[in-house]
Amino acid sequence: MADNPPPPLRWMFDKVERRHEFWRYWVRDPLVGVINFAIHYGVRLLPIDVASAIGARLGAFAKYRYPQSDARARKLWITVRPNEADKVDAAVNTLWRNVGRTMAEFSVLDRLWAAGRIEVVGREYLDAGHQAGPMIGLGVHLGNWETIGVAMLSIGFKGGSIYEPPTNRFDHLLASRARSRLPGDAILARPNAAAEAFIRLTREKQQIVLYADELARGRVWAPAFGRPLRRNGNIGNAVRLARLANAQIFPLYSVRINERAQFRVMVLPPVKLIKTADREADLIANIAIIDALFEPIIRDHLDQWFFGLDFDFAN
Repeated sequence: MADNPPPPLRWMFDKVERRHEFWRYWVRDPLVGVINFAIHYGVRLLPIDVASAIGARLGAFAKYRYPQSDARARKLWITVRPNEADKVDAAVNTLWRNVGRTMAEFSVLDRLWAAGRIEVVGREYLDAGHQAGPMIGLGVHLGNWETIGVAMLSIGFKGGSIYEPPTNRFDHLLASRARSRLPGDAILARPNAAAEAFIRLTREKQQIVLYADELARGRVWAPAFGRPLRRNGNIGNAVRLARLANAQIFPLYSVRINERAQFRVMVLPPVKLIKTADREADLIANIAIIDALFEPIIRDHLDQWFFGLDFDFAN
């Protein structure tokens, strides 16, 4: 986490794990940070389409750096879309380009709405929900998922998202600066994040966005794709928070159009949550409802799903 104390100098001469941590924190992270800062601010000077295209080129080469991620994405495609196994090469190549584009577009994120690059479908559900009370947006990492927050803020909603900071403190600083160009706020994923989200939903009348498919403890938590459902994870967190704050959950996702910096943010009707006296049974039932809702969406857009590179059926 970003607030962990830095490794002391003596770790340079300590056991292997501590030497690696010392090297990462004091040598590798600063070098990577300098490179990423240079790329970010260099790309920011470019037109949107040029920035996105550069990202696509870089993403196409990334598969050679991360062969295990490439293999996981291929296995996922073949498993969940077996009738299209012959398209796996094209699909995974598209995925890598999408990831590269998304990383590069982070530099120009604040310019996308004004440039007419984001269309919102289903805004009427948000407008109606806003009149009804607290709202939780539950998204997934499709297309350029950051456009979900841009769209929500640009159409007048207040709030922010809960996010896990990068382990590299320089990347965290870079992300914070990029997000500061937008009017929203962010809640750092830490033990009191749920309490902070509750306060924002109820007292401050803000909206909160979480992502159902977060990577935590080495596992992509959703969708299940045949694995057992688990209580822990952001779907469960969203369900608990919705019950506590008497909030509605709105599924959200973004898709990239025609492999360029053009996006369609989809807003779905609020989830009809089960609410009885049996909280635990309700929790499992509602997790299943939401998981079943997102699974076909991700399957249909598997070549744009970021966590396809991390998904492992064994976890």
